[in-house]
Formats: sequence, C-alpha cells, structure tokens
Amino acid sequence: MKTRFIYLGVCGILLAGIIHITIILLIPLLGERDAAKQIAKTLTTEKFHFIGDGSKVGISNIDPYMKLSICRFDLEKNAIEIKGPQIPTFWSASVFNERGRVIYSLNDRTAIKNQLQMVIVNPIQMADIRQSQPEEIETSILVESQSSKGFVLLRALISDESWQPQVLNFLEEAHCKAYEINTFEEG
Repeated sequence: MKTRFIYLGVCGILLAGIIHITIILLIPLLGERDAAKQIAKTLTTEKFHFIGDGSKVGISNIDPYMKLSICRFDLEKNAIEIKGPQIPTFWSASVFNERGRVIYSLNDRTAIKNQLQMVIVNPIQMADIRQSQPEEIETSILVESQSSKGFVLLRALISDESWQPQVLNFLEEAHCKAYEINTFEEG
C-alpha cells in the first residue's frame, strides 16, 4: 500500500514537471499573440481603425458602453497629430509604446477645452518644436515618446443608445496624421 502511494506521488511529480516544462517552452509562441503585436501586424499607420464586430485586428471590445478606435504610429519620419471634435460625453486617449505599455493618457476632463488635441513626438522632434515654437500647437498637449513606434487607443462612452450617433461621429472624425515640424534656420 505504501509503495502504491510512493509510486503515485512520483508519477504526479513527473507529470507536473512535464506540464511545467511544456508551458515554459510555449511562452515564446504564445507571447507573439499579444494585443500590441496584433495591432502592429494588421493595422496601417496614421489612420484610426474602428474596433467593433468583425474587426480585422483580432481584438474584441468587451465593454458594450465603450466604442474604440486604434491608430498605429511611427515617429521615424514625422511627429503624429491626434485631433478630434468636441463631444459632451466621456472620452479618453491613451498612447502606448510598441510593447503595449502606456506612455500617456488623456481624457475629456484633463484635455485643454475638453478637446482631443495632442502631438506625439520623439526627443529630437521635441527639441525642434521647442526651438521653432509653432503657434498651431499652442493648445495641443505634447507627448514625448522614447519609442518610435506605438499606437493610440481612443475610447468614447455611450451611456445610452441615444448617444451612439454622436460617439460614432466623434470616432469617425478623429484623425491621426503626420505632423511636420517646420524648423527654420537662422543666418
């Protein structure tokens, strides 16, 4: 009877070890399927993509009261300007780096005049903006990213069905486009 318990204990430990090693070996394969990598593979840059039923991103929206749009960016050539119309419901915009970590987050209450208006730049572009001080971005929030690639997640609240047309219009009119910094040379 004792040997049977010892035998079952050894078999249990071996089985647990095999399962543990299998899981560790599968981590690199499964690690490629995170949201940031799916976004990088499937979405084009400098355009908001609506996330809903039948979305090609492979990301689902599990909150029925929030509507989502995602814009992928690459700061190698230009800064990125994110703008949207005013809307009297809650909205938020979060900037993520290429690993899916939040760099900056903004919502309707923390934005200037409750309007979505920000420019995402890398450190070199930030220095150019500080030097040239363009007037058109005085009311924009500047977000400096150490990573050249990433994405912006724009969310808007639909508190009841009557808000759906306004929220969908807000997400459709929001734009994510290249922002060229006009630097001037003295001399």
